[in-house]
Amino acid sequence: MYVVVIRTAGNQRYIFASNKRQEIVGASELIVKVEGAWAKEALEETFGGETHRFERLVAGAGQIVLLVKEVADGRRMVTEVTRRALRYAPGLDVCGIVVRYDEGGLAEAVQEAQSRLASVREARPGPQARFLRLPIVEDCASTGLPAAEIRREGGPPPKGKPEERPQPRSAVSLAKLAAHEDALLRMGDLAGKEREEMRRTVQWLGFEAGWVAVVHADGNGIGAIFTGLREWARGRDDSAYAEALRDVSAGLNECAQRAFRKANDSNARILPLVVGGDDLTVVCEAEAALPFTRRYLEAFEEETAQDERITAYVPGGIGAAAGVAIVKRNYPFHFAYDLAEELIEQEAKQVKGWASALAFAVLHESAAPDLKRIRGAVPIVEDLSGSASPYIVGRGAADPRAEHRRWSDLERRVNALTRDEPGTGGPLIPRGAAHDLREGVCLGEKVVASRVTALRHRFEGDQARTQALAELTEDDGGLVWAEDGTKVTGLLDAMAALPFLAGEGAAR
Repeated sequence: MYVVVIRTAGNQRYIFASNKRQEIVGASELIVKVEGAWAKEALEETFGGETHRFERLVAGAGQIVLLVKEVADGRRMVTEVTRRALRYAPGLDVCGIVVRYDEGGLAEAVQEAQSRLASVREARPGPQARFLRLPIVEDCASTGLPAAEIRREGGPPPKGKPEERPQPRSAVSLAKLAAHEDALLRMGDLAGKEREEMRRTVQWLGFEAGWVAVVHADGNGIGAIFTGLREWARGRDDSAYAEALRDVSAGLNECAQRAFRKANDSNARILPLVVGGDDLTVVCEAEAALPFTRRYLEAFEEETAQDERITAYVPGGIGAAAGVAIVKRNYPFHFAYDLAEELIEQEAKQVKGWASALAFAVLHESAAPDLKRIRGAVPIVEDLSGSASPYIVGRGAADPRAEHRRWSDLERRVNALTRDEPGTGGPLIPRGAAHDLREGVCLGEKVVASRVTALRHRFEGDQARTQALAELTEDDGGLVWAEDGTKVTGLLDAMAALPFLAGEGAAR
């Protein structure tokens, strides 16, 4: 028997190679086609209707894993899928491998195939080698690759906007644009919206939004889970491992989709670019990003804890980590995605898997993002962390280790800053007072403590203002607190999130 593994690589780089929203949407569709329509066509080409000649184990997140009886069938599957990718998705990196195994060795063969696939991919020329610069040709307006045609992006412009002039387009750009309509249908089905509504979302995010967000989420400990499956399979026959691998993979894929549907606000402008496996990547309006991400993490926990295909091997379900990069509309999306990924790896994943966590950053600059520089952008005179990120959501919020870092803590601080005074409509904590506290944090713990005391005296006798200040400071414990020998503040996060989270906690 033979294991066939076909997988895409560099998915996020491929999706965000351009800042054109239509191309981003189309690129996500082409990745889905690898394990979807193109795999189905390749199976028909290779096996006809003889389903007994193959067994499909995994199909999702740009990956296909099959078992076949003949090595020639495995090689033909790789040929058929990669040929379609070359033709319909130039620039997409798709590679496959066929590995032989004997009875009882399936788990090891799958691991070997995954490992050898990376070596095979590195040994052959990458997608960039397909786009030669000689003879000299004009650059594509959106990707910088050699242009193949001169044409408009396509579709009517938003009301009041001029029609885009024809521009040079590369084969990569044209392929993504061609997939745009199919992508709108798929995303509409997932989001429960009509295609025209998804089209308006693409246009609004591309032409009208002030701030947008890139949200990326990743399951916790997924690699260890699949390693555990191999250990579990020792002493069992291959069919048991095949069933476990198929169940967990399909379960993760469906849980991610159900979690997205639960988290998605029908009124929000959200583009689900990648929703499958343990991965989520969306582009959305900034005001929807933080509430959506919190709901998604909680829903993913719930879904994986209830799916019997997962709980049979991972009791209690699976948590996830998310990074949210909030940027200006025209900021390069590949930088925004890199920042979201950095937020996951350097902050959200640092809770060591005991809880789902969310980290976010609001980028006001136009330079390439560097999380360390962003977190250190506010000068603080003491050894004090200017961010309490990451924030814990879901079941982990009940853990004592999450004190001060619960998502509800951030919401409480934001609500305290935004609550209006009855009658006048002005904030209970004046903006000037909030900025004085922010300045006090930068000057040191003693300075901010004295300013909190001064505000308490100023608000004495005003129950509403006193209550708002108590919620902001958590009775002197919430602005600055000690944690593992360092001092941490949550005020700067609350002020950064204020324009994008105001009212979310109060509305629930």
